[in-house]
Amino acid sequence: MENKNFNEEELLKKVSKAAEKGVAKGSIKNGIISTIPTILIIALLAYLIVPKINALNNGLKGFYTTDKPVENHDMTIENNGIFGYTAVDFENAILGDGEKLKKIEVFKQDVSDATTTTDTGLFNLSVFTKNQIITYNGTAIYTVDLSNLKQSDITFDEESKTITLKIPHSFQEEINIPEDKIHFGSTTGGLLAFGDIKMTAEEAAKIQAGARKKMEEKLQEDNILETADRFAKLVVWEMYSPIIKGVAKDYSLEVEFK
Repeated sequence: MENKNFNEEELLKKVSKAAEKGVAKGSIKNGIISTIPTILIIALLAYLIVPKINALNNGLKGFYTTDKPVENHDMTIENNGIFGYTAVDFENAILGDGEKLKKIEVFKQDVSDATTTTDTGLFNLSVFTKNQIITYNGTAIYTVDLSNLKQSDITFDEESKTITLKIPHSFQEEINIPEDKIHFGSTTGGLLAFGDIKMTAEEAAKIQAGARKKMEEKLQEDNILETADRFAKLVVWEMYSPIIKGVAKDYSLEVEFK
């Protein structure tokens, strides 16, 4: 009697697939077994070498540190011992700039004074008296002399990261009165006062010196020197602050008077 459920061809296919799976499993197993010695060797090398690398690293740390300051320098940015260091000297940054170590103009103030010149005539009678108003227009220049800055004028606070520069107070130079800024008014006087007032060069210089003195008194009354000092601190700060930032960007500059 024939078995209709039996299919020889189907059976052969199933046997073939089972054989292929067996071969694949065998290859994976063999691959894992073959890699075990390599893994063990790597682990052994790591066990032997890593502690020595750490020991070498610890030994090198004895040769350098980024915390230890370098002697004879204001600030240490990085200290690598035998491999070199990076240090900062704020005195060199400021005192080494010869272009700025000179007398600098910090403020300018225009000032004027009017002087009345009187020339009396015969017997000092008013009818012979002549008058003339002379107006002097000048400029007061205030400067700060940085040419005498010394190392002791520069201090730094590492905790607050502040550089302090002490400078002299501003100084008023002689008031400049250009010739073209001197205005002579019209001559006025009595009915019999004719002609202009005449004066020698010496007399003119004396009158101008008196006008300059009046100008200086006016500047003192207006306390212009205090204003000049405020500008002096600002001008010097603007000059040296970029230098300080270029040397140590975390530090700020303060300007004080001696």
